[in-house]
Amino acid sequence: MADIDIRELVAYEPYCADCGETGPIETSSFLAFAWEQAHDCATAARRAEVARAS
Repeated sequence: MADIDIRELVAYEPYCADCGETGPIETSSFLAFAWEQAHDCATAARRAEVARAS
């Protein structure tokens, strides 16, 4: 039988408190932070409006 080591995986899900959009679930806090810094609420709102219209 194989020797298996089970480890805990930490996941980060960035969330914008202003518009409520969530970013991709990341295993790196740096990538989650990068999404938060690059997030633009106005662009997210336009994308949501286009998706609703489709």
